[in-house]
Amino acid sequence: MRIDEVAGVATDTGRLVALVSFLIGRAEDKAAPTKISIDAFLKMANDMGIAMDDRQLRDLAERPPLNQVITNVDDTDVFFGPDEVESTTMTVSQAQDTVDKMAKRAAGV
Repeated sequence: MRIDEVAGVATDTGRLVALVSFLIGRAEDKAAPTKISIDAFLKMANDMGIAMDDRQLRDLAERPPLNQVITNVDDTDVFFGPDEVESTTMTVSQAQDTVDKMAKRAAGV
C-alpha cells in the first residue's frame, strides 16, 4: 500500500505538506529550530518517491499549500512556519507513523 492510499493524500504537493507538517511537529517536540538543510529535505522527499531539485522546491514553496508551511528557502536551508494547512494533510502522528513505515520498508525490515 502506498502513502497516498493510506493518508488520502493523492498529490506530490500533498505529500510534501505532510512531510513539512511532520518536521514542524518533530521540531516542536524536540524544541529544535524549525529548519532543515535543503539536501536533507530533498532526500526525504526522494525517499517518499517525490523526485525534485532545489529549484523545483523553491517554486513549490512559493505556491499554496506549501507557502502556508514553508516560510523561506535560502541557499542552504528550508524554514518552516505555522502548521495551519487545510484538512487534506496528515496529523503529526499520522506523518510520524508513515515515515516510520517508509523507513522500515527502505531498510528492508
